Amino acid sequence: MLKVRIIPILTFNGFGLVKTKEFGNPRMVGNPVQAARVYNNRGVDELVFIDIFATAQKRKINLKLVADVIKECYMPVAIGGGIETIEDINNLLKIGADKVVIKTKALLDKEFIKEAVAFFGSQCISIAIDAYKTPEGYKIHNKLDIDKSVEAFVQEMIDCKVGEFILVSVDNDGMMNGFDTEMVHYVEQMTNIPVIAAGGGGNMEHYIELFSKTNVQAVGSASIFHFTQYTPLDIKNELKSINIPVRI
Repeated sequence: MLKVRIIPILTFNGFGLVKTKEFGNPRMVGNPVQAARVYNNRGVDELVFIDIFATAQKRKINLKLVADVIKECYMPVAIGGGIETIEDINNLLKIGADKVVIKTKALLDKEFIKEAVAFFGSQCISIAIDAYKTPEGYKIHNKLDIDKSVEAFVQEMIDCKVGEFILVSVDNDGMMNGFDTEMVHYVEQMTNIPVIAAGGGGNMEHYIELFSKTNVQAVGSASIFHFTQYTPLDIKNELKSINIPVRI
């Protein structure tokens, strides 16, 4: 079994870090460069840094700030927000990003995703699946009034040969009441593409449950690091205690 990855997810509003609840009510939580420095010193496996307002505000991500964040990191970094062109991806990779995270453009134009994968390689292209539960099943959260099931979106991205999915439960986002393991299991059964599960981690039992009930090999978290005493190392030690392999 591969060693599982513990991945802080930093969400950004253009100038500072914010944390949402159920994708609303963003709360200021700090400075992105300082946070990256702290996580680097704590030896996290990867870092995800996403400007969650860039697309809605029709602007590009701040490349200078992204570069400053990346300079603090001696671990892989994935960057997302406002990506619409091959040039956008190239600009992020040139300043040191290891991967880019895309959602809106993937919903609008799967041919662009195919082009990006062909140009940069699958390993560079991560797709965000922001999912919420409905009576008809899991749907993709978006601000474009696109009604798309998670299953349909995942299949489209499988066809594009993307390298990774970041699966976030909108209903559990920021709530710290546990992961939607049913949703995680639902998605991982569809694909062999690696899945990062996120949304809901609030205590050690939640992480034990996630890795006991699913086969994911990575978890993304934010609120537990912003609002509790727990660190990524605490999660690793807890998982190690139940014989789940981690990088220490």
